[in-house]
Amino acid sequence: MSRPASRMMGFAILGLGMAASPVTGHEFWIAPQDYTVAAGDEIRADIRIGQDFKGDAFPYIPSRFTAFQRHDREGEGDVDGTTGDLPALSLVPRGEGLTIVTYVSVAERIRFQGWEKFAEYLHYEGLATIPARHDARGLPRDEIRELYTRCAKTLVAVGDASADEDRPTGMRLELVAGENPQALSPGAEMSFTLLWEGEPLRDTQVALFRRGADGGDATRSVTRTDDEGKASFSLPGNGAYLASAVHMIEAPADRNADWESYWASLTFGVE
Repeated sequence: MSRPASRMMGFAILGLGMAASPVTGHEFWIAPQDYTVAAGDEIRADIRIGQDFKGDAFPYIPSRFTAFQRHDREGEGDVDGTTGDLPALSLVPRGEGLTIVTYVSVAERIRFQGWEKFAEYLHYEGLATIPARHDARGLPRDEIRELYTRCAKTLVAVGDASADEDRPTGMRLELVAGENPQALSPGAEMSFTLLWEGEPLRDTQVALFRRGADGGDATRSVTRTDDEGKASFSLPGNGAYLASAVHMIEAPADRNADWESYWASLTFGVE
């Protein structure tokens, strides 16, 4: 599809909005067309929102993010684009190595009119302490107000990136891969460190999805971080993976909300 045609499609999607809530879209991720590209080839990736590693692609919309950046051996820089671009990311690497792309959304609002949906979402994301904390604060179990921010990240190997490693990029909630996916093979163990404001976040659920073959259902495994904020998974096969985690805090008084959540995602590929 040509760039003008893809941009027109992007404008058509603008009417759908990008504020998919935690209920309608548990995951938010950056989906490269290829997780390994040759030096000089373009990196192209969609921004996707959905569930079970399936979702809709949304265009480049500057008003929907506070930061959209790439990080490589040359440093960091903004991901440029034009409103309506599909895919949302198209850039030429600045050289060989690991290119890390990050996206931080603006904070969105959701209101839960009843407890059941809120409790279901808390259970799915492993936020087991929130119900008791909610009641202890004397908050009502209806008209629950939440703010949520998405912190997405992807790893793309440009040429030979085997000597590079993932690293913290400064997002408030961030998953950092302990190994370079390009150096891994199916059956290997991969670890992640979950950081909150730059510090390890313990006893927090991390989920790992493996995309299903030929459009089939994704598999999902969950574990919790240890005292050092680390979580590990065995990679059962090759293909695309998505790691995700959610952290919820009491919303500051001036935010006109009961809770504030941050959603971290990290996508990568194993060959």
